[in-house]
Amino acid sequence: MNSRTLTRRIRTRRGFSILELVIAIVVIGIISSISVGKIHDILVQQRVYRASNIIQTNVEAAWALAARNRRPIRISWDTASRQIKITDRAGTTTFRKASLGQDPYGLPSGAVTFSNNPVEVYPDGLANSPLLITISVTSPAVTKRISVSRAGLVQQQ
Repeated sequence: MNSRTLTRRIRTRRGFSILELVIAIVVIGIISSISVGKIHDILVQQRVYRASNIIQTNVEAAWALAARNRRPIRISWDTASRQIKITDRAGTTTFRKASLGQDPYGLPSGAVTFSNNPVEVYPDGLANSPLLITISVTSPAVTKRISVSRAGLVQQQ
């Protein structure tokens, strides 16, 4: 073979063939289809964790509000609007409100349960009953429990 024809063959091939491009696209498609399911699971798990953190913050703030205002504070869960509310005992003044519905956290109806509703926190730092809040999503199976003692100790499990 002549060196001139060899260099001409090398120079004429400047790019990828259609077969190489199709194989690359198929491989990328397979890898992305595998990872999309995992990404969805991670997003749901993060929503549940963020919702549990906002509930923990609001419950801890209820104890601080009761001590600061020297009046009982009520922690209540509204299942229709999927909101946790921190109000005074009469319910006339709302100190904090967090919506856990579809918009910010994407939690379905019935995903959040309260063991006692409402719970009143007294100015001396005690509540009328302990509280267990459960956030659970079925697909993927993610459950976060927030337990609150009568003395205001909040723990996530």
